[in-house]
Amino acid sequence: MDTNFSEVDPYSPAEGYYECIECSHREHRADSPGRCPNCNGQVRNIAVPRE
Repeated sequence: MDTNFSEVDPYSPAEGYYECIECSHREHRADSPGRCPNCNGQVRNIAVPRE
């Protein structure tokens, strides 16, 4: 079976996909938004390699 994992898992460390720790708002951006645009909470980049 030949599986293309990029189709299964769309996240890539080259892309910025950020999630707010406070309200769970998610945003796809090229750079960090710094703070959440909805609640001003702390954001984290969730487009990181997973084990």
